[in-house]
Amino acid sequence: MADEHRYLFDLRDTQFVLFEQLHVERLFELPRFADFDRASIDLMLSEGLRFCQKVLAPVNAAGDREGCRWEDGKVYAPKSFHAAYKQQSESGWMSTSTEPEYGGQGVPFAIGAALGEMFIGSNCSLSMVAGLTRAAGELLIKHGTDEMRKLYVPKLISAEWGGTMCLTEAHAGTAVGSITTSAKRRDGQYFVRGSKIFISGGDHDMVDNVIHLVLARVEGAPAGTKGLSLFLIPKVRVDAAGKMTEPNDVHCVGIEHKMGIHGSPTCAMSFGENDQCIGYLLGEENRGIELMFDMMNSARVGVGLQGVALGSWAYLAALEYARERVQGSEMKNIRDPNAPLVTIVKHPDVRRMLATMKALVEGGRSLLLHTAHCLDLAENSGDDALRQRMNDRVELLTPICKAWCSDTGYEVATMALQTYGGHGYLKDYPVEQLVRDVKIASIYEGTNGIQAIDLLGRKIGRKQGALFMAFMGDIGQTIETAQKNAALAAVAQSMSQRVQKLQEVTMSFAMMQMSGDTEYPLLSATPYLRMFGNVVIGWLLLEQAVIAHAALEQLYGERGASDAAGQKALRADHADAKFYHNKVETARFFASNILTQNDGLAAAIQSNDRSPLEMELEL
Repeated sequence: MADEHRYLFDLRDTQFVLFEQLHVERLFELPRFADFDRASIDLMLSEGLRFCQKVLAPVNAAGDREGCRWEDGKVYAPKSFHAAYKQQSESGWMSTSTEPEYGGQGVPFAIGAALGEMFIGSNCSLSMVAGLTRAAGELLIKHGTDEMRKLYVPKLISAEWGGTMCLTEAHAGTAVGSITTSAKRRDGQYFVRGSKIFISGGDHDMVDNVIHLVLARVEGAPAGTKGLSLFLIPKVRVDAAGKMTEPNDVHCVGIEHKMGIHGSPTCAMSFGENDQCIGYLLGEENRGIELMFDMMNSARVGVGLQGVALGSWAYLAALEYARERVQGSEMKNIRDPNAPLVTIVKHPDVRRMLATMKALVEGGRSLLLHTAHCLDLAENSGDDALRQRMNDRVELLTPICKAWCSDTGYEVATMALQTYGGHGYLKDYPVEQLVRDVKIASIYEGTNGIQAIDLLGRKIGRKQGALFMAFMGDIGQTIETAQKNAALAAVAQSMSQRVQKLQEVTMSFAMMQMSGDTEYPLLSATPYLRMFGNVVIGWLLLEQAVIAHAALEQLYGERGASDAAGQKALRADHADAKFYHNKVETARFFASNILTQNDGLAAAIQSNDRSPLEMELEL
């Protein structure tokens, strides 16, 4: 057997999405990205993967087993993480998409997302700390004062200091409007007092300082989210020259002992126990939730990336295991005791699981890179109409990126474990850790139920439904193209039926809301998001199949493979032919086996069954 904890990543599929599906090289024509070309990006991707395989992945299992510890008010990260974190910081991998003027490499967001999948996948716990640090730095670039950018951004972008996002309070949970952490004006400054829980990277010994971005309510502010302000609170105060001075009355009062991500310190933080916690206002008072949403939306796409990243490694590990594990004979020889044994990849049920994992992972990857590419265009295109359309697309897809990809990431990881059988339940193999690590993705950064409510309650109705209808129009164009291809007509027909059903269900919700019925749409929001997500993934996989089928036909023509036997022989020897063939088959499988699940979801939604609302669950 191969090294069971070796990090596996599908670079070929990533390159296909970036360059054959999205054509990100067109971004290099824009001034911001003029220094890049295909060769430089390919090199960056291959070097990033090498770094993940050589530096981050080897300490992943050790960090999981050692975990973090809290002693005498201090947090200690796994010992094995320290050198890897330092190497990642010094080599510039922490902030690939950040503008060069602030210390980043300035690559397009789509490239940064592709690299992010590698880094999250190879060591999720360590990458969480780095990811939030970068996100804090980028929020300061957007909304901080010139002094904040000067004092804090370079340290955050280089990951010399840590950064956090502090929203959750024990009594409030997801109800951010119930936050009670307060800020009082005194002597021309703000003094913050309160506590936060579930703070990833809230404190640890891999950095000398941690910069917290904290939501708090200034005295006299309105109730609810409209009264929240955002404060920058350093663990150690910094003088005008950027040097650390004295502690800022910020303390970690404990860490959580979790199901997974053991190497990531999840802290309970206390601010102002001694009434000496100075906070620096970001933006204006009572505008904190707007500013924080910039960081939260980025984090939500990042959490979706966590689902795909860990699911992808789980799938590839299961695939490798299935190709090597010998067990049983082929079903056609099941009654022959002398029949040769075969690898389990030959067994139909295992192939079904592998096909399901492949479709979910590759569809999720395409969704996340597509969304990141839309953000590239929204922020950099010279076409104002395109910028607006892409910004609308990002808004619509963000809750689907977070919820669909994190839910399916967990499903893929558990299916991978099932492929291993009893061996998958052992720590000898990576999948049991991947199952534990990926589960949190559906919970934090707004539970997936919240994402479903956001999609149905806010995004679908935005601009009188124009975002939704414009997106359905784009999907329709892909279906129309595919219908002209006999090899893909059935897939296109399946897509067309499910798009029509999605539109029908969406319209029914609009009618309910117009009539004043808000409960039933909320009851159905989660299955609706899954239904919508399946349509989005089906569209992306169909688009991939159109591209792959054309490339495959060209290869067949160039190699003289004119019949089925010749084509099969070519696929056996030619990596690209096999890759493109599998792309077409993956789209077919998804359309027949996963997209069809929308029929059941739609039937449940349209049943108008309100039994959960009628149950006496409070007893």
